[in-house]
Amino acid sequence: ERDLGRPLHTLCPDIDPAPIAAASIGQVHRAITRTGEPVAVKVQSPGIGEAIAADLDNTETLGTILSFVFPGLDPESLVAELRTRINEELDYVHEAHNQRLFAEYYAGHPHILVPDVLAQSERVLVTEWVEGRPLADIIKVGTQEHRDHAARLYLEFLLSGPGRARLLHADPHPGNYRITTDGRLVVFDFGAVNRLPDGLPPALGEI
Repeated sequence: ERDLGRPLHTLCPDIDPAPIAAASIGQVHRAITRTGEPVAVKVQSPGIGEAIAADLDNTETLGTILSFVFPGLDPESLVAELRTRINEELDYVHEAHNQRLFAEYYAGHPHILVPDVLAQSERVLVTEWVEGRPLADIIKVGTQEHRDHAARLYLEFLLSGPGRARLLHADPHPGNYRITTDGRLVVFDFGAVNRLPDGLPPALGEI
């Protein structure tokens, strides 16, 4: 409520206090909006930003150690990149922007589904709820056919992103994907996204 700047009941009068999933630096709750629509509410863990900021202060020491182990490594560039990417993942407004772009470019796609963003703040993200079988479950107990199907969909999404949206989804954690009953790949968590204005780099295409 503090982060969204309004009472929670004005947005989601019915929210399950028990999280249905972990979300890296937060957790996800299922809720129902005032109009009866199910939504996913991702809430960042209180204090996690400050804790990570403190950890990042120690990365300069890590960079110095790595420069000794790997003499050709530029520790300053590594630490700077690490800080930038982690700070992006801490900002749910940034993530919402990424997710809206992917949702726009994959709207109506026959195989890929990106949930719509309904509301966001720096530490809270409310999106459309989409049912589906978790990819982790398919990996663990799915048939070979189911695993192959999921792998094809994942690769299609990963490799088509730079061409369709000039963006690359860079978080291949199984918890970020589900398969719907009609066989589409649902993609969550857009905190780690790389911008590729020229599309997929030729070297990756050759690989």
